[in-house]
Amino acid sequence: MIALGMAYGIFHVVFRTDILAPVLAYAEPVKYGIDWVIEDPKRAWMAFAGLVIPHIGLYYLLFEDRK
Repeated sequence: MIALGMAYGIFHVVFRTDILAPVLAYAEPVKYGIDWVIEDPKRAWMAFAGLVIPHIGLYYLLFEDRK
């Protein structure tokens, strides 16, 4: 019963209140990016590189072998 109440509470907060509106506003550029890739599927590599390349330095710092 508790799980059902929690599930309904999450459903109510997400779909029946305006709390989700700011999150959707932040997700709008993501939708434009997805539409941009759908227009020309060759752009998927560029989009992938745009997501991966900025994180390479972070991965290097996190997983660098410091002895």
